Amino acid sequence: MIILSWSLLFFHLIVIILWIANSGFLFSLWGMITCIISIMSGLILYKQIREPKLVKKLVLYSSFIMVFLVFATVFIHLAVSSMP
Repeated sequence: MIILSWSLLFFHLIVIILWIANSGFLFSLWGMITCIISIMSGLILYKQIREPKLVKKLVLYSSFIMVFLVFATVFIHLAVSSMP
């Protein structure tokens, strides 16, 4: 379970780096679906972890950061698409 937790944290780090770099993949439908799946898996993993509290907190915080990035992405997309 600990390897899965660290793998998910690494994936979240990659998504954050791609989001900062303004990658086109994250702003596509498949990118949003991937982010939502990683958020759901992070929350499920948070419930299942019996490991040290540090790993559990890191999974929870990174999942919340991913939720923020998804909302920010949707907001940016709606703001840009409504411009003339």
